[in-house]
Amino acid sequence: MVLGKIDKAQGGDKSGVIEADFNWNDAEGKTILREQRKMTFYDDPTNRIVDIDITLMPVSGPVTLGDTKEGTFAIRLADKMTEKAKGGMMTNAAGATGMKAVWGKPSPWVDYAGSIDGKQVGVAIFDHPDNPKHPTYWHSRDYGLFAANPFGERDFFNDKTRNGGLTIEPGKSLRFRYRVVIHPGLTADTKLADMYAKYK
Repeated sequence: MVLGKIDKAQGGDKSGVIEADFNWNDAEGKTILREQRKMTFYDDPTNRIVDIDITLMPVSGPVTLGDTKEGTFAIRLADKMTEKAKGGMMTNAAGATGMKAVWGKPSPWVDYAGSIDGKQVGVAIFDHPDNPKHPTYWHSRDYGLFAANPFGERDFFNDKTRNGGLTIEPGKSLRFRYRVVIHPGLTADTKLADMYAKYK
C-alpha cells in the first residue's frame, strides 16, 4: 500500500480532516486497487473520536478481498490493558465479555477497556450500519489485537466450505466506515450504546 497523494489536511474549531489517496500494489509494483481515505478527528470534551471512511476501487479487472481472519480494521492496544495481562476486558454490544465470547461473533461495536498506570481507559470501534455484512465479525484477541473483520467466515464459523471474501467488479467500489472512540473509564462507565445510536 503506497501513499499516492494527500488531498486535504485541514484543522478547525470542531474537527480536523485528512484526506488521502493510496495505491494497493501487487508484488511487481502494479497498482490493482485505489483507495480514497478520509479521517475526521473531532473535538470532544470527554472522548477522542476519529471517523475513518474508506472507498476501494479496482484499477482494471475485478479485485477479490479473500477470506481471512487476520486484520481488516484493527488496533493494537498497550500490553498493560490486554486481557492476557489481566488489565483489560473486551465487551460487545450484546454485553458478552472476554475473548472467547467476543471473537468471531457479529456485533455493531466492541469496546476494549482496562487500566494503564492506574487510569481506567477504553477504546471502542464502531462498525457503520451501511458497511458490507454489518454487523461485522470481530478478530479480537486477549493479547491486545482488536479488529473488525467482515471477511474471516471460514475460521469464525469453523467451516471450510464458507467463503467470506468479497469481489469488487470494475467500475464499482466498496466502502467501509468505522468510528474509534477513546474514552475515560471502563465500558460500564461509558454510554457506548447511546453513542452508537447517533453514529450515522
